Amino acid sequence: MIKKILLSFSCVLAASSFAASASAKWHNSKIDTLYPLSKGGFVIAFETNAPDCSQAVNISNKYHYVEVDQNGMTQEGANKIYSLALMAAASGKSLTVNYDSATDKCYINRAYVKF
Repeated sequence: MIKKILLSFSCVLAASSFAASASAKWHNSKIDTLYPLSKGGFVIAFETNAPDCSQAVNISNKYHYVEVDQNGMTQEGANKIYSLALMAAASGKSLTVNYDSATDKCYINRAYVKF
């Protein structure tokens, strides 16, 4: 019985600590810049900055990163989001992303394009 209580408490504690460290926000804009990184990730800069993406440097377009093992991203997920971002940029569509505003790299977790 004590083991079950401790296990339940541990699960709740782990879930609450993850929720406290991540602050998911949505942003929608056309893409200004898209470029791959040497380790398989990539960076997206949007035409309109996400207001909750706080970065230490003062740049005209804030960077949003897609990197494996950051904000739950896998290599397969990164590849799919890169393809989606290329398609959105090429067709002039806006890309909507979910990112972690608790870090200065605004790591993207998922994305979609509305037609």
